[in-house]
Amino acid sequence: MEARPFTPSPQPWRGALQKGAARSRAFVWFLLKTLLPLYLATEVLKASGLLAWLAGYLAPLMGWWGLPGEAAAALCAGLFINLYAAAAVAAPLGLSWQQVSVLGLILGIAHSLLVETAVVRGLTPSYKMLTVLRVGLGLAAGWLLALVII
Repeated sequence: MEARPFTPSPQPWRGALQKGAARSRAFVWFLLKTLLPLYLATEVLKASGLLAWLAGYLAPLMGWWGLPGEAAAALCAGLFINLYAAAAVAAPLGLSWQQVSVLGLILGIAHSLLVETAVVRGLTPSYKMLTVLRVGLGLAAGWLLALVII
């Protein structure tokens, strides 16, 4: 019996490349659908002065974390929508790296509360306590970080 030489399938990398490109296009489209409208809305709110007006009321509260009042919009977007929304809202605000770090720590612990609370609700009867715990720990960690770096 004669051994046949190994012949790989013709150009297996092509399929992987096409699949990767399709997934990349889908992800970029998702980001554009999510980020661009929120970024533009934030720019419009800034230009209209409405964001500054609201920020004036929220500045004392947000000051506990070393954040400007405008950062409350990014915080709400991250808490209730998702981290991409928070990034889109925070981008035009011109936050310092310290402020972005504090905001990122808070949202890293407590983000997407509506969706994640709905998921956890099916797993445990104490889902409300877990949500309160996430928000409390996020705010406490952000406050401690702000004490150190701001």
